[in-house]
Amino acid sequence: MDLVTDLFSKSDLSIIIVKNGSILLKKKENEIKTLLEAINDFQDNLKNSTIGINLLEKASALLCVYTKVAGVYSHRSTKKALAVLIRAGIPGQTDEIIIKPEESNNQQDFIYEKRLSYIDSPEFAYEILKEKILK
Repeated sequence: MDLVTDLFSKSDLSIIIVKNGSILLKKKENEIKTLLEAINDFQDNLKNSTIGINLLEKASALLCVYTKVAGVYSHRSTKKALAVLIRAGIPGQTDEIIIKPEESNNQQDFIYEKRLSYIDSPEFAYEILKEKILK
């Protein structure tokens, strides 16, 4: 987690994935789309990796659980996203907790938080997001 925190805090990346001290992926693009592409590209190799992500919302947290990551660091996280990680036993660290995403000035950031509000299955979330984003 320390390597991800250090690398992420010194960059303007939106997502970074590290495993065994090696960087698997780093991008400045949409976090959820990038995470979905990484799941498709790396498959089981993401298991036990550590992810740094700019905004952790419920959809990205469910994808982290789906891939069985070892830990997640984020600049900003919603309460729902942190709850997903806690229920899955995945350590998470964030700089800022977003209490009410519905009051954010940028609602586009939380579109998938709303769409997956009643979904708790990481597998189902992955299938829905893959169909909506990667088709």
